[in-house]
Amino acid sequence: MPEHASVWLILVAVLAPVTAGVATMWLPRSAVALRVAVAICGPLTAFFCILASLSVGGLDRTPNGEIGWLPSLNINLAFLTDGLGAFFGLLVSGIGAMIVLYARGYFGKEGPTSKEDLARFYPLLGFFMTAMVGLVLADYTLLTLLFWEMTSISSFFLIGWDRYDKKAVKLGMQAFFTTGLGGLALLGGILLFGDTTGVWRWSTMLESLGAIHWSSGGVLWAFVLMFIGAAAKSAQWPAHYWLPGAMAAPTPVSAFLHSATMVKAGVFLTGRLLPGFMMVDQWAAVIVPFGAVTMLIGGVLALNQHDLKRIFAYTTVSQLGLLMTMYGLAGYSYKGAPAIDFDITQIANHAFYKAPLFIAAGAIGHVASRQLPELFGAFHKHKMICVTMLLAGYALAAGPGTISFPAKELFLYAVYHAAEEAPWLWLVMAMTVATAMCNVAIFIRLLTTLMGWRFGMKAEPHGHDDHDDHHHEHHHEHGVMAAMIWLPGLLIVSLQYVGGLIPPVWDALFLPFETNANYFSMDKGVPSLWYAITHPSLPLLMSFLAIGGGVLLGISKVARREHHDIHDKIYPLAYFLSVTGGGKVFRLVQTGNFKHYMLFVLGFFLLTFGWAALPDDAMRRLVALSPGSGYGVGLLLGMITCFTALAIPFTKVRVIRVVFLGACGFSVVGIYLVYQAPDLALTQLMFEIISVILFVIVLRLLPKEKMLKQALVGRVGRVAIAASVGLAVGWMTLTAASSDPEVRVGETLAQHSYGNYAYGDDGKKLKDAEGNYVQGMDTALDTARGAGGDNIVNVILVDFRALDTYGEIAVLGLAAIGVWSLLPRRRRGRPDLNPGPHRTLVSDGPNANPHIAEGGAA
Repeated sequence: MPEHASVWLILVAVLAPVTAGVATMWLPRSAVALRVAVAICGPLTAFFCILASLSVGGLDRTPNGEIGWLPSLNINLAFLTDGLGAFFGLLVSGIGAMIVLYARGYFGKEGPTSKEDLARFYPLLGFFMTAMVGLVLADYTLLTLLFWEMTSISSFFLIGWDRYDKKAVKLGMQAFFTTGLGGLALLGGILLFGDTTGVWRWSTMLESLGAIHWSSGGVLWAFVLMFIGAAAKSAQWPAHYWLPGAMAAPTPVSAFLHSATMVKAGVFLTGRLLPGFMMVDQWAAVIVPFGAVTMLIGGVLALNQHDLKRIFAYTTVSQLGLLMTMYGLAGYSYKGAPAIDFDITQIANHAFYKAPLFIAAGAIGHVASRQLPELFGAFHKHKMICVTMLLAGYALAAGPGTISFPAKELFLYAVYHAAEEAPWLWLVMAMTVATAMCNVAIFIRLLTTLMGWRFGMKAEPHGHDDHDDHHHEHHHEHGVMAAMIWLPGLLIVSLQYVGGLIPPVWDALFLPFETNANYFSMDKGVPSLWYAITHPSLPLLMSFLAIGGGVLLGISKVARREHHDIHDKIYPLAYFLSVTGGGKVFRLVQTGNFKHYMLFVLGFFLLTFGWAALPDDAMRRLVALSPGSGYGVGLLLGMITCFTALAIPFTKVRVIRVVFLGACGFSVVGIYLVYQAPDLALTQLMFEIISVILFVIVLRLLPKEKMLKQALVGRVGRVAIAASVGLAVGWMTLTAASSDPEVRVGETLAQHSYGNYAYGDDGKKLKDAEGNYVQGMDTALDTARGAGGDNIVNVILVDFRALDTYGEIAVLGLAAIGVWSLLPRRRRGRPDLNPGPHRTLVSDGPNANPHIAEGGAA
């Protein structure tokens, strides 16, 4: 298979989920089995196409092939299947296939809304999968941004799944608002990075690490903006509030979103930035504090929840903080290598216990309740669901025998070694231990409660439907399809124990994707439980301390009350400020008074002009005026222009104002003539004649003006602002036309206003064989050459301006028609439609057409 076929394989992988989802829309509602079969073809096709692509090109940082799309915008279809991108692509498509099966068991078949829900769900889920697969495999930075926004849009529809529930719609808007703002920051960062470095592809960045000036200000601010986008998407403090709110989505969405997709998009982006941007001095200082605080806050808040989905959502927040901290630690070094190890293992570890936790939470919510105190002794009634939840909960606690145990050890080792370079990271070590204690305590509470043991949480049940995550009644099935509500979770969580108990199998599956392996060589792979026990260290001691402390915390009565996150008020406050505060600002600025609008515009102009001119020595230098041809006449006309303009605010009579305005305009015509601009003078002359005539005609139709007394202070202020603006514009014009070598505006204007031609010894322009003039080294603008003129100003006015005039004529024609329709004389001879004293408008009903009734009131 040729190498360029790889790009087509990846393109098929990206489009397969949404294509399969859309195909399900054409199936009848009753064809449930066929609908599931078609829907699962999408993620499976994506999974195997990515594997086939790897067999062609391998895990390479160089894309194989490219499909042209929008090259002028630096957006083509090219995909990067390195270790990070390929792993995420396989993770999204693999877990996506499991979620398709779980959704079949979750929504059921025989409920009143089951078939309708499945018909709605699979197309949106396919759109979601395509967005995420494209995001993690895109090579062009702007193509990444495109798929990034697609994840926000698709998640908005899924979080607001129950469109009749105002709370669900609000929470969908909350997620879209937060991640959308992050997307704007990401857009700014990508554009700034591309403009600063000329790099618009991730592969180019990886190939030119040594050629990029990573300490430049543009690169630094690009990193900050891109991290803001990543932090918003991956729910970093204080923007973490949207993720627990996303629990309004059906549980299949929660399981997919929290384990493999949207919430890990920011972590993926940080990993994509790592090889180059970790050379930015501020890399660790920016990422580690936010990640560590998010990790601890998520763990503490998870411990103070009763709803299973909210418990697991906050543990997701906590784990995302840990993953961000892990990438941030790469800014520090240990024995010459970045302080990070086996990042792919860390990410996979979280996915393989978090998806089963949500799957089990949705399943137990169907048959019992999602409130943990109401599930006391539930194991004896719902064994397989509780087994799945407990196996995943044990992995959440990073118990020995799971891949979570070595993953946690690797993170503690990274903090331990990085603290040798930055001692303040011992605080991060303490925060990690405290977070691990919270996770262990959550598992202990799950275990004791589900088993019905002494230290479990117990409350009176209120019925299993009270806390379900949707308002659709789905009948519970029996047989094979009934197992789909827990079997996918059991299959996924089994990978946790394969990695923990049989490390060579894990290494064979995931070691090729690892992009960072420092402490343990690639030959040894992920450390086993035996290796950790036989090589005692401080991180191992911290791990066992967290397990012991977590057990005590779990059986104690500490932090058993349900608490709300104060950060949940951030979005309502932002919404209130946007609507109410924005309305007040709007009413403050939009007064309807033209004078106020002019004041704002001119005042802002003066402010920006002063800000630009004051620091510039050339702008503050006095301009030397050399008297020349027409100097005296031009000065006189300029004085007339200024006098008439300043006299207008002090004039009370409208007609006299028009006279002053016309005098001002005609004096400008004279200035154009004096300084040899007859084309501009003719244009200005025609405009002045027409405007003065129109003003006089309009004034004739207006009612008599009431002479209002104007405060002298107000008139003086208007004159002062007008004079300041005039002086600023005049000073800017004189500076631009100055011969001062430090002021290049006039020189640049002169160079680009006239065509530069090659001249012979006789001083005449040279021509080629076809009779065309030969351009010199500094050619004029293509605009002037294309129109056949030498002076670009004349070319624009005479040739290209004529094209624009057609549009202006159309606008003026429409305006003339409107004015003509309003003239009172056009009403002569028309029947009187106004009801007189004996003519009354009546109606036969609220929807009837009014008609004229003779003889008085109806």
